[in-house]
Amino acid sequence: MKFQSCGRRRAGISPFLATVILVVITLMIGGILYTTFRQMVVSEVQDPSVTLLASNVAPDGETMTLNVKDDGNVPATLVAIDVSYTSGSTVENQFKVGSNLTLLAGTAALQPGGSVTAQVKTNFQVPTFSTFTVTVICTQVAKAFNIQA
Repeated sequence: MKFQSCGRRRAGISPFLATVILVVITLMIGGILYTTFRQMVVSEVQDPSVTLLASNVAPDGETMTLNVKDDGNVPATLVAIDVSYTSGSTVENQFKVGSNLTLLAGTAALQPGGSVTAQVKTNFQVPTFSTFTVTVICTQVAKAFNIQA
């Protein structure tokens, strides 16, 4: 027994349109899953980072006030600050928390987003309008900054 067509087409959408719709739906679901899991993974990655918010050199050229911020997503403890100046020869001082580094505001244990203001007195004078390097050393990260006096 043969089926005969009466010349009418079946009701429904074309195969091309169905394929396009399925691809769009798949991409939408993939995008939603990507953004959801990306946020979960990024929040779990430890990213220690510190930045120097402000620096101030006193008129004597020896006393420096530095504001350090933990801008990472994990706690960091300020261990030391190195100050070096090069003018013919390099002069460097290391200031350690608890010995020759004075904390003016905040604590050495920095929480993410927290900051500390520290003051150091070098054994050399940084001339006005000269550049020197400050290296902030924390438990998980160290970062150097070039500063102009």
